Amino acid sequence: MRRLRYDAVSYVVRYGGCFNRLRLAKLMGWEGEYPRLREELLALQNGDGGWPWRLEAGNPSGVSDTAKVVELIASVGVDPSSEPMGRAVAYLLDLQNEDGGWSESPALEGVIPPQWTWVSTEHSGYQTADVLNALHECGHTGEGVERGVEFLRGSQNEEGGWRSHVGPERNPVTDLATTDHIVVALLRWGEPRSSPAIVRAEEMLLERAGNIDSAINLAASLSCLRSLGYKPDDWRLTGLVDRLIACQRPDGGWNWFGELPSSPAQTVDCLEGLWGSVDMA
Repeated sequence: MRRLRYDAVSYVVRYGGCFNRLRLAKLMGWEGEYPRLREELLALQNGDGGWPWRLEAGNPSGVSDTAKVVELIASVGVDPSSEPMGRAVAYLLDLQNEDGGWSESPALEGVIPPQWTWVSTEHSGYQTADVLNALHECGHTGEGVERGVEFLRGSQNEEGGWRSHVGPERNPVTDLATTDHIVVALLRWGEPRSSPAIVRAEEMLLERAGNIDSAINLAASLSCLRSLGYKPDDWRLTGLVDRLIACQRPDGGWNWFGELPSSPAQTVDCLEGLWGSVDMA
């Protein structure tokens, strides 16, 4: 089994907030860490039921942050019928767009940096998958789910992937990280593994695998293929694994791309994608 170049686990423990440390604890099976980290996350919930953008206290609530927190804490023991979860689900459902998808919260207009063109407060996009994954973890069903799934099916591009949102200002190319979340959401909500949408996404990922070099896209591609049933030692994943290991930085973390600093969130994403393919010790 391959080994990491540096200690990624210690990096997340040292620099990660409660959300990413809880993700790490779940991945590593550190159940004794769950109660404290769950409480830290619950303490961040805003009065409107959402969690603050980037999980920084004082920020307006964000759709994607709320959905990811809901999915995580429901998976580590928070009762979906509890009052905090009920408020969170209501917050998410209230922000569903007319096209059936979700965008980022309009309250974040002017808060999100303008150069972050992959995030839209107006046009539905990857947040739809985040919300559907959260609702699935909570056992919530209903018309909102059906409309969200239909939006995802209808927004797949000709290449077989999805762009980060459907707005005209966004270049209509496939966003691999978006595709990862969407494939998982579709499978969870009953899309057959053999459906045209899933098969097209799989073919696109395999075709592009040899040309992926950024950590964010390598990790997303690995996670997506794993969700499609590929085993950690599958030869079609070998190149992705090797390149992702090579991207690790001396501080133990991974960054999103380019010369950006290491990120605990991206580091956990990479560890999830590498799980079973490398020795984490």
